[in-house]
This record gives sequence, structure tokens and C-alpha cells, in this order.
Amino acid sequence: MPIRELISNEIENIKLKGFYRQLNENKNNNAIINLSSNDYLGLAYNAEIKRAAKQIISAYPLSSASSPLMYGYFKPHIDLENKLCSFKGGYERCILYPSGYQANLGVISALSGISLNKTFIAFDELSHASIVDGVLCSKAKFRRFEHNDPEHLDKILQKYSSYEIKIVITEGVFSMDGDIASLPDILAVSKVHNAITILDDAHATGTIGSFGGGSCNFYNDNGVKLKPDVMVGTLGKALASEGAFVLSDNLIIDYLINKSRPYIFSTAISPVAAGIALQALNIIENKPELVIKLQMMSQNIRSVLKNSGLNILNSNTHIIPILIGDETKAAEIEKTFINEGILLKAVKYPTVAKGSARLRLSVNAGLSDVDVKYVLDNLIRLIK
Repeated sequence: MPIRELISNEIENIKLKGFYRQLNENKNNNAIINLSSNDYLGLAYNAEIKRAAKQIISAYPLSSASSPLMYGYFKPHIDLENKLCSFKGGYERCILYPSGYQANLGVISALSGISLNKTFIAFDELSHASIVDGVLCSKAKFRRFEHNDPEHLDKILQKYSSYEIKIVITEGVFSMDGDIASLPDILAVSKVHNAITILDDAHATGTIGSFGGGSCNFYNDNGVKLKPDVMVGTLGKALASEGAFVLSDNLIIDYLINKSRPYIFSTAISPVAAGIALQALNIIENKPELVIKLQMMSQNIRSVLKNSGLNILNSNTHIIPILIGDETKAAEIEKTFINEGILLKAVKYPTVAKGSARLRLSVNAGLSDVDVKYVLDNLIRLIK
């Protein structure tokens, strides 16, 4: 059967199952209350950041036009890397990737490639697709540990103790459930088994902790000093830009520069993208009230939804899932919300497990009290 016919049949099969995806133009309709964006601090339209971007555009090329190792490495990149090292808890060195997806693929595959047959990877079962794909692409032996379960992780690492290299991976804030990793226990178990730890802090950066420093900042506030061996994060969420970062010590970063194929063979993010993220970090440091507003607003929304009887799983952050279960019903509710002026996307299989379709509510600090009240009133009314 010709490939185009096979593709056509597969598309029809996807549609029949209700899993069909398509692009919809974002027309920046100000009448829509956006609860689907990852612009958690509302900085994507910030005038101060836009002014900084214009200055960088006037001084640097629009594109890096090359990989970092060839030509595409400029002062804004260096300044951002240095800032991230301090903001994220005092790491020795940082490098930037074109996306969080490429960062996870690049880090996991490179570290596994040191001694592939002697490498074992354990990762949280609810990890993002980029982590899953990074593990699969590495071709190393792996097991998923039960979500946020250090005891299960310990049992797995005991079973595979003979492996020379052991890698443990988790997210900081889980992108679909909105809960925070049991990081102190996961790092403690990993240390006992001499495993290197990778933390994906994409959804935690700028959002949790007393100054928005992320997962380690969150636990440090409670007197627990944490520092994973490798930290991955994104510039495209709370930092209002695009691209990603990887933090570690000099040795590991030096190794990634030499062995991580997505880093070596990709065009670097533009100087203006680096400058935008740097300016966003400066705003977060100078205006911690933005982070506090996000946290307080999220807490209020979670409380109202729980008290109304809706199932928000174990969310304790700005990512609030509202469990619907049935994929078709979740899609219908999404369409109804659009007619009410609310953009609240349904998340279905295969992004989440079958039967666990949900509405994924992303709180952002740019929402007004009037917006929040309108959303909550309609959420409770329409879902019930």
C-alpha cells in the first residue's frame, strides 16, 4: 500500500478515536481569557522587556545564524548563562539549547552514551514526553518509578545496582498534574545508590519558591538545601522567551558541549531571545510580588475548585488539572468554554493516560480579580 494511503488511513483512525490535533491561529483576541498559556507571570507582553529587546536588536544580528560552537555565541548568551547560574542556586556553568525538548534529549543521550551497556535510567512515570523520548533515544536500560514514590525508586535502584552508571530523572513541577516532586527524598535515595540526578525545572522556574527560583528554592525556603547534579529548564514559559538551559558543574557542561548532538548541531537561540529571558529574570528578582501574586491566586483557585467538588488531583501549584475522564466530554467542554470567552484546553490521550482526560488550567499573574471570578463561576457551572 502506498505511503500516502497509509498516512491517510492513520489520520482517519486518529479522528475516529477523537485524538485528532490541528493548529488554530492565535488572533490575540483580548476578549478571550487565556488559561492555556505557559506565560505564568504575564511577562510576554511586558513593555520593559520589549524595550530591552529593541535595544538588543539594534546591537546584534536578528539570528545567531549558526551553532554556538561555530559563530552563534554572543554576549547576551553569556550574560544569560551567568545569570541563570546564580538564580538557580549557584551552579558552576550553563549552556543554552534551542528548546526544552532538545535539552532533555541532548543531556540524557549524552550522559547515557559514556558507557551505554553499563547505564541504567530511572524516571518518574509522569515525566514529560521530552524525558521519555530522551530515555528511549539513549537506548539505555530503563525503568519508570511510580509517581513521586522514593520507596519504589529505591527498590528499582537496588535491583539494578550492578550498573556502573545510574541516572535518576524527575520533573520539578509536573506539567499535567501540577504537583511538586518529592525532591529531597528522591535526591537522598539517588545519593545512596551513587546515581546522577537530572531535574527538569521547566514549569517551576519563576513560579515556585519565595523568589521564583524553582524547585530547589521551594525546598530551601523550608530549610532543605538541594542541588541536583543537572538542572534543565526552559526560557519559553515564565521567562517570556524561547529556548532552554542546562546547568551543572564545569566537567559535565564541558562534556555536553563536546558530546551533546542537539547542542552541537543546532542553530543557537537568537541574541534577542537570550536578552529577553535575561530581562525577565531581572524583573522577577526586582518584583517578587509577581511571583507571590501567582502563588496566592493559584491557591485561591485551587481552594474554590476543591470546595465545589471538582477533582484537581494533587495539584499544589499554578498548573491545575480538572479531571473529566471521558475524552469526548472534555473536548465538548473546551468548545463550550470558547463560546464563553475562556480559552481552557482539554488534554486527552496520548498526552495523558486513557480515561484521565482533563482541562488543564494554567494560572498566570496577568489575570485580574474580575477575570478569576468570571472563570471560576463559569467553570463550576459548566462542568457540573
